[in-house]
Amino acid sequence: MSASSQRNGRVWFTSRKVHDDHIKHHHNHRMDNPSFGIDGTELIIVNSVGNGVGNGTVNGAANGVSYDAKRNTIKDPDKTVAVLGSGDYGRAISRRFVNSGYTVYIGSRDPNRSKLNATSCRFLVRQTGATLTSQEVALGAANVVIVAVGRDYYDYLPLSLLRGKLLIDVSNNTERRKGPHYRSNAEYLQGLVPEAKVVKGFNVLSAYALENGGIQGSKEVYLASDHMDAKTKVSDIVRMMGFHPVDWGSLQASRDIEDIPLLFMPSWKRPVAVVFGIFLFMWILALFSFQICYNWAKGDWHGEWKHIAMINFNRVIAITAIWTLSFCYLPGLIAAYIQLWRGTKYSRFPKWLDDWLKMRKQLGLLMLGLAGMHACISVAFLTPQTTEWVYEEPQKIRAQVLVDANTTLTETITLYNFEFNWRGELFLTMGAIATCLLVILGITSLPSVTATLSWKEFTFIQSKLGWVALIAAASHDIFLAWHFMFLYWGCFRTLPIGPQYALYPPFIAVIMKIPLLLPPVDNYLQKIRRGYERGSQTENRKSDVA
Repeated sequence: MSASSQRNGRVWFTSRKVHDDHIKHHHNHRMDNPSFGIDGTELIIVNSVGNGVGNGTVNGAANGVSYDAKRNTIKDPDKTVAVLGSGDYGRAISRRFVNSGYTVYIGSRDPNRSKLNATSCRFLVRQTGATLTSQEVALGAANVVIVAVGRDYYDYLPLSLLRGKLLIDVSNNTERRKGPHYRSNAEYLQGLVPEAKVVKGFNVLSAYALENGGIQGSKEVYLASDHMDAKTKVSDIVRMMGFHPVDWGSLQASRDIEDIPLLFMPSWKRPVAVVFGIFLFMWILALFSFQICYNWAKGDWHGEWKHIAMINFNRVIAITAIWTLSFCYLPGLIAAYIQLWRGTKYSRFPKWLDDWLKMRKQLGLLMLGLAGMHACISVAFLTPQTTEWVYEEPQKIRAQVLVDANTTLTETITLYNFEFNWRGELFLTMGAIATCLLVILGITSLPSVTATLSWKEFTFIQSKLGWVALIAAASHDIFLAWHFMFLYWGCFRTLPIGPQYALYPPFIAVIMKIPLLLPPVDNYLQKIRRGYERGSQTENRKSDVA
């Protein structure tokens, strides 16, 4: 893969090899200590959160650095960073630069503030490995400058010292602002310093993400600028800090980038809607099967209603969980057949399939939550009285029951056996295996765990073990309701029972998967995924030679 590949109309300045190299550099920066390679171009990173930064104020002061320190810094300007502002974000990004092998000066606009605040700030700054100084000295000592103040403080910056520099604006909005005269924070900064090159970036990274890059090292950083050379240099810095730069285009795109932190779970809305739709559909079917139609057929409208809260809910979430797990693998199967049909991996999938592929992680985590609820309820619900067919046969005895002092009745009493039969043991074992594998799938989907796995390990867990989990979950369903699988229930025996509904998507997925396992089909598909294109010039030349 090239260092710059195209996806969804945006440029992704990344590759797995580049990412691995930079992660390796992140852990060995103190030995290697390479330069960012910005060729002497001065860089400013302007930082704020909303219209403020960190705690909303610029704290701390110092008496500056000595002339010798300043003179020594100038010898290597590309490895020196100045931070204007000592808030939470300013200290976090300072620590990140220090860990990347940089000398960092945090500059305060008021070096003469009270001793109490200065002492506290100096202590916090010292923990980052940076040096506290004044803004003017910090700007004079560094080519890379981080201005950790909000938009309201841009006018009070030493703007004359920012001319001709590369500015990175990392500020966010406190609310979504639109209108014909609206300008993003980055555009406003560019207007204040037209001689500078402003790049929007880093605003999607929190102070926590910057300080814990090992946990969120795969986080994407969106960049926007009217200066391509500046974006390229900033993308190099982003990689060196262990993140993935993504080019969003011109500086006008910064309006959308600044709104990203204000969005509420944008990648979860569609998966939640899909899962809720499945749940609602199944709940309505269960209501008709076990309450409305059942009572209608019996002529008694007072029975079965008490089971809506637990028994119906447990049935429905079990079916929804299996359907959702199947929907994690069906889009990949459809994509494989499209690639086989087209003979190439380079043509885009339909938008609906592309969106479906992107929501698989969220679907999987939602499925894990539903499966967990089903397991918890089943532990309390599963007894010989409720699911007698998975237990050994009960014994029945006749006994005299004393009604009162003068009355006795002879009744048949059932003594239930709490030992599972062979179906019950297989039912319980398959459910336990499926639950265990689903937990493993959920844990390995977390970024902190994914970062520790090789690509082969990750695909083995998510693909191979995922299919085993799907088959185990379907087997769990089959062993539970084997005798009832093809009986029709409710509405005068016209509706299938829940366990039959649960098997529809897994059955479709397995049927679609089997042809792809055949060696000729699998080899051809893997050949396509390695870059082969049917009907390409390379293929034609090979046929001509033959």
